[in-house]
Amino acid sequence: MKHSRYSGSRFIRSPEIYLASNFDHGSPGLVRRFFIAIFLFLCLYPVWNIGKTVAQPSSYAGAMRWYEIEALKGSASAQYLLGMLYAEGGGSRKKDPSAALGWFAKAARQGHAAAQFRVGVAYQFGRTVIPDIAQAFIWYQRAARQGIVEAQHNLAHMLENGPVTDQNVGKAVRWYAKAAGRGFGPSQLALGNLYLRGNGLKKDFVEAWAWFRAAEFRGINGASEAMEFTAKNMKPDQLRRAKTLSLPRIQNMSSPAR
Repeated sequence: MKHSRYSGSRFIRSPEIYLASNFDHGSPGLVRRFFIAIFLFLCLYPVWNIGKTVAQPSSYAGAMRWYEIEALKGSASAQYLLGMLYAEGGGSRKKDPSAALGWFAKAARQGHAAAQFRVGVAYQFGRTVIPDIAQAFIWYQRAARQGIVEAQHNLAHMLENGPVTDQNVGKAVRWYAKAAGRGFGPSQLALGNLYLRGNGLKKDFVEAWAWFRAAEFRGINGASEAMEFTAKNMKPDQLRRAKTLSLPRIQNMSSPAR
């Protein structure tokens, strides 16, 4: 059997990019802002000072001032949110990646998981800092341990391909499996590829097809072609078992942790 050309996995650069590109095909900007708005609200709630009446900011400038006050008091959630505002820009203010990373770093050092992922991305892709894969690996690892599925995926990718430490496909499989089990499409595709090639685990067309089906259900590019390629090498009873195995994975639509 020839190896499938769908054997690679991709790094995830930001949660918002993943959500916009994989859950909407007509107006990604609108959907992206919708998810960001919900995410900001959920992150904002923990920093509210219960028992005090605090007016919600009605403008970008107001939000910036309010988050900065809380951030300077040491709130990791506010520091992260302030970083998000600098990263996204708004109103008359342009994006400021350097300021964004500064606030992400402050939150990350306090253990804020989503901020740790952002710092990892900055170091990996050289966003306002000199690229440092070793630092990216460290921050991805910290965020992954706290359940950030994008970090789990990127960490697995590094372990699979060995840009930092010795290649360790066994550990990569475990991190891909954690994210895939929570419904993260890119990791489902990557895990299917490992089963298809027998890389780091026993070759298993049934498992491969079932993970590809789950990834396809989430709209991941390349999943349909991978399913077709795998099916050509399967017997009818194997395909039946794969379809049955894929059902709970399709039903697992738990959203990635933030």
